[in-house]
Amino acid sequence: MTTPDPQTEDLSEEHVEEQRERENPMFLISVDRLNKLERSPIHMVAGRLAATSPSKSKPVNELGDLKGLIREISQNYKNDASFIRSDMPVQEIIFRTLLARNNRPMSLSDLHYELTERWATPIRPIVVTEERLLRILDSDTYYGFARK
Repeated sequence: MTTPDPQTEDLSEEHVEEQRERENPMFLISVDRLNKLERSPIHMVAGRLAATSPSKSKPVNELGDLKGLIREISQNYKNDASFIRSDMPVQEIIFRTLLARNNRPMSLSDLHYELTERWATPIRPIVVTEERLLRILDSDTYYGFARK
């Protein structure tokens, strides 16, 4: 009987992890990507401040840093039922979902679930496959979606 080679085992685990990332990549809102798209991250995020957010009434130049704005949105999102609505475009729902989760990376399958199970309604069904959603996220030229 032979014992597994630890180096081979590590490579195997790395390979499995790489395969998983290819099949179910993680996405977030990338500040670098927004800058490359010539979009202001502060304006993009400030435009989505929840009605209950303390910074909602402040001028843009007084809003502070981006991470603070995102944190404020995630903290106040649960108090604002209209922050995400099923009648919004798919990419807007994804953008706001990531903001509501403090821009923590989310897997493709989790984003797909949010769209098709949480935000789809009989009046507005959201019928999109994970493959189609992946193409939508990868070809984004507005919201700054990027793979982690």
